[in-house]
Amino acid sequence: MLTFPAPKTGAFHFKLLHDIVQEDWFTLCHLVTRAHRQVRLNPESTGITPLPVICNGAGITPLRYDDSLIGLGVIVFNGEHHHQLSSDTFILNRHRHPYDRGYCHTHGHPYRFMVMAVLLLAQHTCPNVWKITSDVSGAEWQHVADWLYTELAIGITLPTEILAGVTQ
Repeated sequence: MLTFPAPKTGAFHFKLLHDIVQEDWFTLCHLVTRAHRQVRLNPESTGITPLPVICNGAGITPLRYDDSLIGLGVIVFNGEHHHQLSSDTFILNRHRHPYDRGYCHTHGHPYRFMVMAVLLLAQHTCPNVWKITSDVSGAEWQHVADWLYTELAIGITLPTEILAGVTQ
């Protein structure tokens, strides 16, 4: 009898309901940069194994301290392709447009931690702008929220919008 491994969680859907005002986008980008820096400086603090390595959108080049995962109106990154720890590229846009897929499936790879941190920061910075759902448990979301508080002193209450979408 064949058995198949249980699917790994980490599917995220995020729909931008309306464009983000410039000041809120700047704040979000600043917070995301701080979170990425902390993950880069102290990946052990995430409690994730293997340790998360955040790379460019293709998953080829690890982002260093002076690299940014933020482009013009977009936040983009992936896991590490070299060690087969990448999957869908995470792309978060400032503006709505018809080609925005608003979906990222990390297949449980460690960069999922950063995906969750960015989505929590987006919801925190720009409330009522996103519709976010995932198959990740509320406990995992809370773990990331606790990390944001411990490492960056950003207090985040899990939004009901995210928890309503949890299917696990």
